Amino acid sequence: MTQKDSPHERWAPGAGRDNDEVRAGREEARLAFELGNAVRQRRLALGLTQTELAERAGLPQPALSKLESGGPTPTIGVLNRLAHALGAKLKVEFTDAA
Repeated sequence: MTQKDSPHERWAPGAGRDNDEVRAGREEARLAFELGNAVRQRRLALGLTQTELAERAGLPQPALSKLESGGPTPTIGVLNRLAHALGAKLKVEFTDAA
């Protein structure tokens, strides 16, 4: 059976890597990483540990760790608590697409 004849053709190397769903997933992952990195950079600039920031924001430290590494997208409420804990203001903005 050749790769083209395989019932698992969609899992072939390179197959399906350039469709709308995959691009949307990549974009979501990129944004989650950027958000986590922004939180981490602000935390480090303030000289806070993850544990200290998590306590200030009322979050479990493992949840903060996951957020900083680009994990699940937090709610607006969590982002607002993090902003307050970081001495910042949460700003959500839409800009024109490039």
